[in-house]
Amino acid sequence: MGHFYYARHFAALGVSTLLIFLLGHWDLLNDSLLVSFAINGALHAIALIVTLRTPQIAWRKLAFVALAAAFSVFTMYVGITGLVAFAVLPGNERLYAVLALCSVTGAITYGSLTRLFWLGKFPSRLILAMALLCLLAVCLAFFVRSYLGFGGWWLAAAWWFAFSGGLWFFDTHPDALRRPKYNSPKEHNP
Repeated sequence: MGHFYYARHFAALGVSTLLIFLLGHWDLLNDSLLVSFAINGALHAIALIVTLRTPQIAWRKLAFVALAAAFSVFTMYVGITGLVAFAVLPGNERLYAVLALCSVTGAITYGSLTRLFWLGKFPSRLILAMALLCLLAVCLAFFVRSYLGFGGWWLAAAWWFAFSGGLWFFDTHPDALRRPKYNSPKEHNP
């Protein structure tokens, strides 16, 4: 069943994607990268809190949104640092490396925040699996963006849907990545 109403959550993500597309299309966010990252983090967090299955206290929801926005801005600074750290790489490889770093950093920090606030004993290995999904989605989205000319909204939307898709799957199938128990041959022989 999961912790969220996932059909509503993906609908909320669709509305959020339309919103960031329109904000980018009208050049309302292009002047401030900081504000853009904060809004992207807050929109996904809002899409989560409005679809919680159990009622929560308002201050807890607001704290989650504020921290999600802050972690998104932190991810931007990780990317800026990554641009310097990966300066030895050629142009496209450098951009893919920085995107990968940001995507994984964002997924791990945001996944940990989601676990802390809403998911309780959600295993760390599942957060790492979600980070891998986000990495793949953002790299693919960047590749597509380079040929089709989509704006920055495209990368945020790809990350959102990859993260939420992983969250939906692992929240509703908690045993998906569980290691099988090894039975020694002596246990099978009476």
